[in-house]
Amino acid sequence: MAKVQYITAKGEDRLARSPFYIGIPQHERTMSRKETYAFLADRMGYKATAIRAVFMGLAAYAVENAGKGNITQVDGVASIRNTCHGPFEGLTGPWVKGKNFLLVTSVALDPFKSVLSGVVPVNRTEGAKPVINTVYDESALEYGQVTLGETFSVAGSDLGPDTEKDDEKVVLENAKGETVATATVSYSDLQNVKGVFTAAAVEPGEYTLAVYTRSGMGEEYGVRSAKRKVTVK
Repeated sequence: MAKVQYITAKGEDRLARSPFYIGIPQHERTMSRKETYAFLADRMGYKATAIRAVFMGLAAYAVENAGKGNITQVDGVASIRNTCHGPFEGLTGPWVKGKNFLLVTSVALDPFKSVLSGVVPVNRTEGAKPVINTVYDESALEYGQVTLGETFSVAGSDLGPDTEKDDEKVVLENAKGETVATATVSYSDLQNVKGVFTAAAVEPGEYTLAVYTRSGMGEEYGVRSAKRKVTVK
């Protein structure tokens, strides 16, 4: 079982008399919705389609409740409620669209909130250092090669690009360092990334495969990259 890891970063409060630091956890991987449904189906014995339907129903109910100004309570997991953001000029407002807005947030509840209370994470403040050890063509069974339209696998450390973030991705770069193709990632964790470049993405030849990632550290952490030369077939 992987250990929870974190880095520390200097806090941004300029009014503080002395420096303080905050912790930023590193997440092992990001599951897509489809992967989450399949994972829960395997653990709970229900069909993935049934679990998907429950999540969709809960989401629709939470949206409807939020529109009515109500709180949605998911017992033992979270309380979903509206919060108001943006300053006002005075006691009576006015409400300025764009400056003031409502945001739907969730507040964790016990026992979900305290599930990690006994875990002592590992401090790795030296920072994440994404590294590519191998690129493997799963169709041709060759290392250092990518076949267009077929699955490739990248092995290394501190990888784990978050597919929900536009600036975290797997790409092919030409000799000038320009991105010529972006992969569709099907699996992503810190040690392994799988994906496909579409068949019409680029001409066959020599390229650099690059993984751009925050290594599961979140928005506070800058994007870094790991690169390796590959042959595209």
